[in-house]
Amino acid sequence: MNLETVKVTILSTNIDEKSGTFEDDSGKERSYTTRKQKAKLEAGGFAYPYDVRLENGQQPFPLGEYLMDTAAMLAVNKAAHTFSRFPVLRPIEAPKARS
Repeated sequence: MNLETVKVTILSTNIDEKSGTFEDDSGKERSYTTRKQKAKLEAGGFAYPYDVRLENGQQPFPLGEYLMDTAAMLAVNKAAHTFSRFPVLRPIEAPKARS
């Protein structure tokens, strides 16, 4: 089996944070905050601009290359799958120098 890997390169440690409010379906006003970090996503031989979503209080990822752990982001409920909107990124380790 050949599994496709998804590589994410963190391009900036700056966090773009936006807050606001909206009215939900029941008419109640809700507040929200989104936190994003600029990156590049590579999959299937193509590269795309990508915003890494961060949870409240989560530190930004350091600059570098990561593999997206989609298995860690997967949830199955009543035979339907969903993925977390917050990516799980594992650092790609540089090859160790021979002594």
